[in-house]
Amino acid sequence: MLMKLKTALLLCLMSAAALALCGAYRSLRPFGGPTLPEEVAARFVGRDEDAAYFLREEEGYVAVFADRRERESLRRTEIEADSLRAADRLLLQKGIPAGDSLELLTLLEDLGS
Repeated sequence: MLMKLKTALLLCLMSAAALALCGAYRSLRPFGGPTLPEEVAARFVGRDEDAAYFLREEEGYVAVFADRRERESLRRTEIEADSLRAADRLLLQKGIPAGDSLELLTLLEDLGS
């Protein structure tokens, strides 16, 4: 009788382990790198013409540029790009537009906090 109880308990534990394994496997996503949420991307798409400044990465830090394709930065900040969230790093790779100096300061404050 004790052997049947042990066998039944072992089968229950094995079933629970198999269910946990299936759940963990389903939660995995194929690695495609971080993606930018659409609501975040929509905020910055199509604003290149209106932008007075662009934020991009320069030598591991967030830098301010006058144009999206400009090679020389106007100013490099102390904000390390590696310390930012994945979505912010993706935006930096494309260039974050800022319409004026007030928006630029707001973006820098957001990235620095």
